[in-house]
Amino acid sequence: MSAIAAAVALFVVLDISVLAINLWIAHELDQTSIEINLAGRQRMLSQRMTKAALKNVSAPDGSRIAASEVELLDAAVLFDETLQTFADGGELTAGDGRRIRMQAMEDPVATELVTQARTLWRPIMQTIRSLGLEGAAPARERIAQALTDHEGELLNLMNRLTTRIETVSLERTRVLRGIQTGAFVLALCNFVLVIVLLIARYRAASLRGEQLQAMIDQIAAGVCLLDARQHVTATNAAATTILGRHADEIVGRRVDHTLHEDADLWRGERADGTPFHVALSYGEVSTEQGRIPLVTLLDMSERVSAEDRLRQLALHDALTGLPNRRMLDDRLQIALAQTQRAKHKVGVAMVDLDGFKPINDRYGHAVGDSVLQAVAQRLAACARAGDTVARLGGDEFVCVFCDLDDRAELDALGARLLDALGQPLALGEVSVPLSASIGVALAPDDATSVEPLLRAADRAMYVAKNAGGRRIAHNR
Repeated sequence: MSAIAAAVALFVVLDISVLAINLWIAHELDQTSIEINLAGRQRMLSQRMTKAALKNVSAPDGSRIAASEVELLDAAVLFDETLQTFADGGELTAGDGRRIRMQAMEDPVATELVTQARTLWRPIMQTIRSLGLEGAAPARERIAQALTDHEGELLNLMNRLTTRIETVSLERTRVLRGIQTGAFVLALCNFVLVIVLLIARYRAASLRGEQLQAMIDQIAAGVCLLDARQHVTATNAAATTILGRHADEIVGRRVDHTLHEDADLWRGERADGTPFHVALSYGEVSTEQGRIPLVTLLDMSERVSAEDRLRQLALHDALTGLPNRRMLDDRLQIALAQTQRAKHKVGVAMVDLDGFKPINDRYGHAVGDSVLQAVAQRLAACARAGDTVARLGGDEFVCVFCDLDDRAELDALGARLLDALGQPLALGEVSVPLSASIGVALAPDDATSVEPLLRAADRAMYVAKNAGGRRIAHNR
């Protein structure tokens, strides 16, 4: 009995180790998600600073200049704080306003990217700080020029930093999975040893007797004993919990007949509709009555869910669920390549809400977030199959229209967007007025690659906004 107790104790230790590794993987993925979000926010802040600086230079109204300066300084301070935290660690402000603590980046490639960004950013930040120390007009012009000249380099560095964070996370997760697999194999071998010892100890009892069942019910991993046709003859409590079904629904059936293979795992759906993923491992034990096949099940749902969250955060905007800048670039690149082969045109509409900051100031950020979500839904409803609607950050969105014949078709689609965003939004008892400034550009007429085409649409959008908003402007 002491040998059985020792084997069971070792199995429990190994099982807890697998669980601890799962939690470790989830923690690493959560930390990576925060870093990816912050790197993505740096891209948005870079664009926001450039936008505010350009407003600062071109806005004729003094109150607008003051508002743009506040927006510029707030974004610059947050951008500078995040870069410093990436390099040295410490506390910083998250997207929801919380103060969070981060460790300094340890990866040499990521550290080098941060160092390059800080070197590029330091003189820009010094120029921004000069806004309150000298004549406003010259300082505003220098800031706008510095941000315009270096926005592309900053965006490129932040994009590369995001990609490197993901790569390091995947490499680290792959190592942890290897450790996890090794611990699982050891646990399985130990489990087989437990079964052998139990069968040797209780060989006079029936294999399906109460004593053996009570033993396997104490094991945290799911266990199903099988017959020669791989049908389940007995199962423990953990297996019924993992599969989400009663024992009488499992016995007499093959385990893999209720599951679907998904890469290196198996996926299924519990009786209540909850999806799950498991790792299956087949084995057998030898007894005086012959060789008894069995299958063990390890619940991997938490790991799969964490990986899905990481992929979602890497490619989509957290607030609206729309594609982010990274996915937009990929889809626009594909659309432009297809255009060259099919001789069709691709249209881009840069959409910026008019007067969004007053909405936040008057109704609060919760209403502002609801407005952005509603705008995303309206834009998506205007898109056709194959089109892309993305959020760049703040109140700025981009629509990519594929397979266009001419500029008139792009104008018609832009008019549809303008009309959809011109309708007031009802939020409870509050009616929020909406309007937008839209700049459109057409490939290959205005540009033939991603960045020039987006810049062309962005310039057109500023033309529309400086003309009073509520209109569409072209890159002409």
